[in-house]
Amino acid sequence: MPAEDVTQTPAAPPEQPPSPSVPVEAVTQRVELHIPWVTFIKVFAAALTAYAIYVLWPLLLLVFLALFLAVTMHAFVDWLDGKGMQHWASLLLVIGGLLTTLAVSLALIVPTLIERATTFSHTLPQLYDDAFKQLPLSTAMRLNITHLVGSANWSEAYTWLGSFWSAGGIALSGISEVVLILVIALYLVVDGSKTYEWLLAFFSPLKRAKLRLTSAEISEVIFGYVTGQFITSLLVMVYAFVVLALLKVPGALMLALLAGLLDVLPILGFIIATVPAFLLALSVSPRTSLIVVGMYLLFHALETYYIVPKVYGKHLRVSTLTVLLGLLAGVLLAGIPGALAALPILASYAAIERIWLKPFLRDGVSEKHELQKDQAFGDKV
Repeated sequence: MPAEDVTQTPAAPPEQPPSPSVPVEAVTQRVELHIPWVTFIKVFAAALTAYAIYVLWPLLLLVFLALFLAVTMHAFVDWLDGKGMQHWASLLLVIGGLLTTLAVSLALIVPTLIERATTFSHTLPQLYDDAFKQLPLSTAMRLNITHLVGSANWSEAYTWLGSFWSAGGIALSGISEVVLILVIALYLVVDGSKTYEWLLAFFSPLKRAKLRLTSAEISEVIFGYVTGQFITSLLVMVYAFVVLALLKVPGALMLALLAGLLDVLPILGFIIATVPAFLLALSVSPRTSLIVVGMYLLFHALETYYIVPKVYGKHLRVSTLTVLLGLLAGVLLAGIPGALAALPILASYAAIERIWLKPFLRDGVSEKHELQKDQAFGDKV
């Protein structure tokens, strides 16, 4: 029986049972944010600095204004040092000259003003009668006015008087601020350079060089501002003296000096200077007092819209529109000190742009601005 050919095939592997599906769990990542303690300290220091600036802002403004006077006095000290005078002698001469000028001005103004005010108070009833007689009124109207004056509510007059004294308190506060500015300026002239060098030591050599250049440029701006203010005050003084002398107003020289000194204060200085001029002119005649007020108003408008922009524009190299807007913005932001500080700050922008901001601007922007200033104002004064 033939052998049977049997072919063996390999056995198939046993089927594995299906493995149960394993759910894929979402992989979560935890992000940890590490803030160094130094960052918290810096943020706290920045917030504390901002709060200190907010609280000390009035004092900082006074220091900034005192810097104007200190820079001007320091320029004269440097000029005297260049002439071969000892530094201590230059300081003594400049400071003594300033204090002597202020003392002489106050000696000419205050006693005369008090004397004129006393005389005016004694002659007030006579002035009222004279002014009343000059009014072109009928007899019935004169009687009615007399009745109204006699039956006036004097409690309201006391209220008006209280408002007047409040305004006087504001004026006295302004005078105290001027005295404080003067004291700070004297200390800056004496020890300002040492303090400045001490502060510069905190900066790198490159930044120290930039700060020195910036301070030199801003010093020129401040000196130009003070020069412009001196010119406007001198013009006010001469104008007031000529007007008052021609109208035969008593104390013309005293009133002119007062107007020149108060011209430093924008708006408020004009009001304070006009009141005594009006009252002393009233002792001459009501018509003279009205003429004086009109002439003061005329010059104030001329000074605000023509003289100040022209003088400051020439010395600070800023446009007329910039001067007007700067004064208004300064008054709105910080009152009288803001108005005094606005123009030097605006005029200092050119130096800050050229020294600090030029790398962050497009090429040629700073040069174009300087060329425009040279074309508009010519060479620097």
